[in-house]
Amino acid sequence: MQGIDPLSLENKLIFGIGPLTGTSAPSSSRYILHTKSPQTGLYMSSLAGGYFGPELRKTGFEMVIIEGKAESPVYLSISDEKAEIKDASTIWGMDTQDTQQFIKSELHDDKVRIACIGPAGENQVCYAAIISERRAAGRAGGGAVMGSKNLKAIAVKGTRKAPIRDPEAFMIAVKQAYKEIAANEVVSKGFPLYGTLMAMPALNEGGITPWRNWQHGGSDKAGHLFMQNWRDKYVKKDVICSPPCNLKCSKWVVSSEGPHVGVLTEGPDYETEYSFGSCCDIADQTAVIEADDLCDKLGLDSISAGVTIAFAMECYEKGILTPNDTDGDEVQFGRSDLLPKLIHKIAYRRGFGELLSLSSKRMSEKLGRGSDAFTMHAKGLEIGGYDPRGARSLALIYACGSRGGCHKSGGAANGQSLKELATGDDRFLNKGKAAITRFFRNNRVISDSAIICAFAFGSLSQVTILAMLNAATGFHWDKDDLELFWERGNQIERAFNVREGLRREWDTLPKRILKESVKSGSTLGQTVDLDELLDDFYELSGWDLKTGIPTLNALRKLGLHTIAEDMEEYHQK
Repeated sequence: MQGIDPLSLENKLIFGIGPLTGTSAPSSSRYILHTKSPQTGLYMSSLAGGYFGPELRKTGFEMVIIEGKAESPVYLSISDEKAEIKDASTIWGMDTQDTQQFIKSELHDDKVRIACIGPAGENQVCYAAIISERRAAGRAGGGAVMGSKNLKAIAVKGTRKAPIRDPEAFMIAVKQAYKEIAANEVVSKGFPLYGTLMAMPALNEGGITPWRNWQHGGSDKAGHLFMQNWRDKYVKKDVICSPPCNLKCSKWVVSSEGPHVGVLTEGPDYETEYSFGSCCDIADQTAVIEADDLCDKLGLDSISAGVTIAFAMECYEKGILTPNDTDGDEVQFGRSDLLPKLIHKIAYRRGFGELLSLSSKRMSEKLGRGSDAFTMHAKGLEIGGYDPRGARSLALIYACGSRGGCHKSGGAANGQSLKELATGDDRFLNKGKAAITRFFRNNRVISDSAIICAFAFGSLSQVTILAMLNAATGFHWDKDDLELFWERGNQIERAFNVREGLRREWDTLPKRILKESVKSGSTLGQTVDLDELLDDFYELSGWDLKTGIPTLNALRKLGLHTIAEDMEEYHQK
């Protein structure tokens, strides 16, 4: 429904799976979340791995749609084609780990799989996450929507097997998929060692990892954050998020020293290392480990939390914030000791945490005094840890992404930025970048629909992906069908946002990226000229160059006639 408040009764919270979820297809153990974001007011999707998605498939349900609001806290228990609403007043206020353990005890089943919110979701922090095990559907505030409905958790347990239409053909395709993943040494060897932190040294050297709220494009203390330098010290076990993935990109990490001794987390990944580490100018690895653990327990998106804190640190540096605003704390860059306190305050919206809970865009709007010049968001969502000043196609991923400044809006941003880094000075040129972004954006629609983890998906040939999908579903899709799927998916997401007010002027980047070079690093002197990039991307996407609205011709060619009728109204305004 157009214009609804994301935290209202009318907003829908949708949990879904894909045709490969719950099968033996590699890295398919994922679910996807859809809603209207309380952080951006736009379309929101977020994926999470772990056991929840495959277990939901076993219940016989492939989609769960939540709307309205319970009168008091509840959780939803789903078993084989049966759903029950249960009282959650006892667990309201618990963190996500205690919540999951309590529900398992109450249902007398350690194998039940649970997606839940922590205090941040209950308090409707606009960037609250939904947590299953320690896996997060993290971005853009799905946890706040769940909290607005008084829904603490969804517990699933089933006995059904995922239906495979052609088991023999499916097994052949799956074996081929594993061969293709094994042949990709970055995925098959790099991820088991270092996960998403594998490329951080190269990204830092290339000026792509932001430091000090994006003021610098690298740091001489960056080595403290490289897993290559701390793996032996803190990593206790390489783990998969759940079968049938074999990448082992997750790590059980334990802090073994200092004030954070004994803290255990599954992570941190690159984005958390960036948000609480480099962006806050913090090179204390144990502090980042604890920040990651707290975000999982309290139910916060670690990217938005860390980048918002970094923004506050620069506001303090510039005198826009004072100790009177920050509960007496000197919120300075490098203050690793403040992270636990600030994360707790955000989740409970206490004191200075009330301001931080707004996210950096709304915080800047409240503070004023020129703070919008260094607020690192796109469409209200804090951007991921890859600087477009060092890899130009990333500019379009952030500026044109349907859910705002998310690095995943264009697919595997890590690999994308590294490929551009390898091309030398070409990475600073606009030419050809729209086509690169479009290619990765299109792949994202397929990987997120199948569902296959983006890390494994990049290793697979289109032939193999089609073979798995066709054998699982019984359809006979070909390459033309895939192209139709991704074009329709992108246009539907765009049309949703146009209906909510999005126009070309929304497709922009932080002023710092457009107008300001980093103060140090290999991208010194670089800024982004976005207009030329947008023109190229709009033309490839079938969007009007002046407004950014999908053209009626492009929509009709895809068979989206109803959406074309809706968009006609906006073209006439």
